[in-house]
Amino acid sequence: MKKLIGILFLTINAISCDSYLDENPDDRKELSTVEDVAKLVANSYNQGTYLFIEWMTDNVSAIPDNTQRNHMTEAFTWSPMDSYESQESPTFFWDNAYYAIAHCNEALAVIDKVSGNDDLRSVIRGEALISRAYNHFLLVNVFSKHYNSETSGVDLGVPYVEEVEDELFKKYSRGSVKDVYEKIEKDLTTGLSLLKDEYFIGSKKYHFTRKSAYAFASRFYLFKKDYQKSLQYCNLVFEDNPSAHVRDLKQIYQGVTFSEMAAKNSDVNEMANLIAIRKETFYTRANYGYRSNNQIFDDIFSNNIQEEKDIRDKRWNYSVGVIIAPKYNELFRYITSNTGFPYFIQNELKGEEVLLNRMECYIMQGEYQKALNDYHILAAKRYEEAGILDIEKVKEFYSLADTKNAMKLFLLDERRKEFVDEGLRWFDIKRFEISITHVDIHGNIYQLIPNDIRTAVQLPQSAITNGLKPNPR
Repeated sequence: MKKLIGILFLTINAISCDSYLDENPDDRKELSTVEDVAKLVANSYNQGTYLFIEWMTDNVSAIPDNTQRNHMTEAFTWSPMDSYESQESPTFFWDNAYYAIAHCNEALAVIDKVSGNDDLRSVIRGEALISRAYNHFLLVNVFSKHYNSETSGVDLGVPYVEEVEDELFKKYSRGSVKDVYEKIEKDLTTGLSLLKDEYFIGSKKYHFTRKSAYAFASRFYLFKKDYQKSLQYCNLVFEDNPSAHVRDLKQIYQGVTFSEMAAKNSDVNEMANLIAIRKETFYTRANYGYRSNNQIFDDIFSNNIQEEKDIRDKRWNYSVGVIIAPKYNELFRYITSNTGFPYFIQNELKGEEVLLNRMECYIMQGEYQKALNDYHILAAKRYEEAGILDIEKVKEFYSLADTKNAMKLFLLDERRKEFVDEGLRWFDIKRFEISITHVDIHGNIYQLIPNDIRTAVQLPQSAITNGLKPNPR
């Protein structure tokens, strides 16, 4: 059977119904085989980045000479970011996420109606379900409060879209965070039961493979505080060899240029990189937005329990006072002979995160030595000498008698070092209710308090105009 598709999404513009119905639009694709649907699902990965949340963290400072557009300052001061709707904006991320979800839903709607191999049909269904779950997971963690078993039944979620959008300006409700998490879990677990890696070719890293889906599950259950399930999925990623899933920075940061280091860091063939997603963004440019400076890198990396050189403290200085680590390699898409858009390949799920997820699970379950054992796997590839710590050393360093609290602080410091400039710090700030103070270039002070309502980024104005309830302010 053949089916024609046209993707609609939440902020679709009004068009002439007559012309829409009378013509077969050029951008529609004819779906007749499972392979056609597979290509559709390959477009279900969000090309908008959530890295604007890094400007909201304690990893950045006001850089007087940097280019600061209004939406960047809005992020830095935890204000609604409604002055800009292109790259590095909540609107761009929101629209592209729901556009990706629309591809998943169209694929799921037609997958049983096209011809082809039934095993491949099952795999494509699994990939579509996992991609739909992942896109909703990022949306709810950016635009809603963090999951809390006591309040998530009433905390505002995001629309969980499970059907093909076949009408203009369809009305949606946000539901609750709990509702969204339940639907994510259903899609994720069903998708995992169907997914098989052998149907993907090449590096396989541009799709959800079983390992990258396990990594997603480890984060999902960690955020939900279901530590036993998170631990289960962490172990499935590693297959008894966690060290192989941690990149060796001693090799990556060895005697090459920034661009070469960044390319090695983000190489899809690096075993630690579990899934690669193309992102259109200017974020890679150091003179753009709120960034780290020497003082912030000192705060992050001088907090050094190992008392030896941390290889992650690789500072590239720019004349405007910006300090960045070589993580993102900018590429460029030309529209004309001399204009276009920069983009990069973002590895959103990585082996290092899974290892630190497992370390957190062990800490929360009181298995502190197992947590330190995982830390030592990471430390061997992060510190020059990779010394061995014991629990008493951690308690002494943080001046705490309580082992669990000392280990939690230790974990948060290591996560901050590992994920600087990647956005994950914002999720940790939400999860652990960390307070932040920002000072702008004029000396004005802004404070974010624990469990602040502003940790739920305000919805795009277009979504509010279309009837979605805004986040409280």
